[in-house]
Amino acid sequence: GEDAAEAHPVFGRAPQVSRLRNGLTVVSVPWNTPGIVAYYTLVRVGSRDEVERGHSGFAHLFEHMMFRGTERFPADVYEETIQSFGADNNAYTTRDFTLYTVTAPSSVLEELVDVEADRFQRLQYDEAAFRTETGAVQGEYAKNASNPFLPMWEAVSELAFERHTYGHTTMGYLRDICAMPGMFDYSRRFFRRYYTPDNTTLIVVGDVEHDELLRLARAKYGRWRGRRDRPRIPAEPALEGPKHRHIPWDGASPPRFFVAWRSPAFDGGHARGPRREAALKETAALEIVKGLAFAESAPLYQRLVVRDQTLLQLGAWENDFHRDPSLFMVTGVLKPAEGAPAFEATVQAIQEELGRIAAGEAADRIDAVRSHLRYRLLTGLETPDDVADLLGGFIAAGGSVDALDEYLAALASVTPDEVAAAARRVLTPERRVLVTLAPRTEADGPAPEAGPPCPEPEGADADEDADEEGGAR
Repeated sequence: GEDAAEAHPVFGRAPQVSRLRNGLTVVSVPWNTPGIVAYYTLVRVGSRDEVERGHSGFAHLFEHMMFRGTERFPADVYEETIQSFGADNNAYTTRDFTLYTVTAPSSVLEELVDVEADRFQRLQYDEAAFRTETGAVQGEYAKNASNPFLPMWEAVSELAFERHTYGHTTMGYLRDICAMPGMFDYSRRFFRRYYTPDNTTLIVVGDVEHDELLRLARAKYGRWRGRRDRPRIPAEPALEGPKHRHIPWDGASPPRFFVAWRSPAFDGGHARGPRREAALKETAALEIVKGLAFAESAPLYQRLVVRDQTLLQLGAWENDFHRDPSLFMVTGVLKPAEGAPAFEATVQAIQEELGRIAAGEAADRIDAVRSHLRYRLLTGLETPDDVADLLGGFIAAGGSVDALDEYLAALASVTPDEVAAAARRVLTPERRVLVTLAPRTEADGPAPEAGPPCPEPEGADADEDADEEGGAR
């Protein structure tokens, strides 16, 4: 651990970090919420790690499986125990990580460590429970597929990544989800490969003493064994764009688009020294570009959404940081009356605005955007949950608690020239993918026959509502 009194620019007092002999990392952040702690378990496994063909969606499946219980605490007993603490629990999966969240009274910390340590080391489920849960995931996919977001996200991922595992979504491919019920043995191996102490970080925020937490963690997690599998993630060649895919939509929806540029990894893929510093600066520069072009106060937004009103919505995904090169994502919704020419004109307007930023024409607004980004990040930290969630994402993308401080330092020091240079390098038409969606027209041809997403899986209890644990992002 470090000196608990050490000042910290974000948290008041610096996070304390310890590592057990088995590789488990324990992080605590004191936060002024007497009597409350956020107890988050970060497992660095996401859809990125699903390298075996035909096996997408397993990281997200395990977000469900982790609620199936153990010998000591079967599923119903686990839920009753959590409720008896007066605690809330949930989980979510991303491309890079799975995060299990519990918010509880600090008075039950000892009991909570006992229950959670048991669940991560001794998860137990039989084939029937596995089939039930895979059935629940199939239902979740069917529900999500009725919203334009999922098919658009699938399309943009596939267009942008032909080899890398970011090419499939966290939910996974439908054909893989349909085959999941028969993959019981594979699921057990997946758990052993990734649910290991060296791949796990406990993040406890709130009314917590680090030494006490560490004592409890050593007692309850200290005998956990295992080493994380390191699958070979295929490198993605340079994108040769621009690429475009159109989705005819049979439900009700205004025309929508996702436009994205292939962007670098958060920290250069764990580069070291000056290379890491340069990569973090480029990440910070691109976040500033999002503010310059797509914030509600930005000229482009004001023109397209407020003045011309051709767009109902326009925005960029902020703080969407990843371990490997990913996407600079911009999304928009057009007025229902607008058609294909409006998509073209909108993308052209966006690309021209990015060109102006790349030429240094927005330099006078950079300091305002920079302070706004920092302010937004810090004012978003009200509860212990906010802090644990933010730290979880930065630890997953950047490998340690320090990644947040390093990113904020890069944001503070990046120059207008570096912002323009990042836009010039990254936000070019050659690196661009576009997915458009609009109601089906006669030119699109007839709608495909609608059938069940998967043939009825045997033994799946169709009416069981097992999707209460949160879904894929």
